[in-house]
Amino acid sequence: MGRVRDNNEDAFNHAWLDDDSLYVQVADGMGGHEAGEVASSLAVRVVEDVVTRELDSDPRERLYHGLLEANEAILEEASESGTKGMGTTSVVAILKGSEVFIGLVGDSRCFHVRHGKLIWRTLDHTRVQMLVDQGELTDTEARNHPEAGMLTRALGHGRMADGRPLVPDVLAEPLYLEEGDTLVLSSDGLHDLVEDWEIAQTVAGKDADEAADVLVEMALERGGHDNTTVAVINAGPRAGNYDPHFVPEWPPTPVVEEAEITYSDFEEPNPEPAATMPPGAAPTFAQGAAPPVAMAAPEPAEQGNKKLVIYAAVGGAVLLLLLLILAIVGVVLGVVLT
Repeated sequence: MGRVRDNNEDAFNHAWLDDDSLYVQVADGMGGHEAGEVASSLAVRVVEDVVTRELDSDPRERLYHGLLEANEAILEEASESGTKGMGTTSVVAILKGSEVFIGLVGDSRCFHVRHGKLIWRTLDHTRVQMLVDQGELTDTEARNHPEAGMLTRALGHGRMADGRPLVPDVLAEPLYLEEGDTLVLSSDGLHDLVEDWEIAQTVAGKDADEAADVLVEMALERGGHDNTTVAVINAGPRAGNYDPHFVPEWPPTPVVEEAEITYSDFEEPNPEPAATMPPGAAPTFAQGAAPPVAMAAPEPAEQGNKKLVIYAAVGGAVLLLLLLILAIVGVVLGVVLT
């Protein structure tokens, strides 16, 4: 959703996989009229196809190869259509039990919220973030920097800004959810206008569809200069309430359980015991914008001493159709797109 652009270059997707895990993706296309929309749509289709294969393989391998295959598909489409500059950013998550595996290219983001406080978020693939990492800019200076939107890597671009072939970022270690935790996946239409701490406090105490709706409305109220797509995932029926005294710990101390994760393809991680989601916890899932439409929940998936039940609510409305109807009767309004 956005109030300025006349077409929606964002795309989102989610799918229940046969191993009872959940894949969620947000993509933000670029490249001009229609080109960005094609690129983001291609990204979510290709990644879903890859992550649904060989479910016994490590989720990080599937995320990595899914993003690489999406990159190749977009490059091929751009070559065939003659569309220079076609590309998209994308953030992807696979939830399996209490573990969350994250892949990223560009400046779409994933936020991990606990008690209304930000524990972790992805680092953007932008020139400005690179300057922050090097200590040349503060976070505040970066937010208002004229090159804030200059990407250093994107799907559909064969090489990164440093000249190396494109490499997706995949977290070497999964995130671990506790009951009441929230994940927020978003395109930059949200976080360009809403501060990180505001996102964290906004989702506190809300169910997933309400949180997604409120976040999108906040972006719209502040100008909605870009398409805004938000996916919210709660560990439990509602996010934990805001606790002003809570001090986030990173990395969070996990609760020991029997399952052990092994991984060796990209970077050898230090094995770390997974956190346990309390029995009966019900993660929930929603994508913005409003109005939400309830979806049936799957049966609980037994995973050791954990139960994972994810309820889904997907929202979206293409208000360009409304604009066309209003134009017929001569009413001139601002454009609102999902």
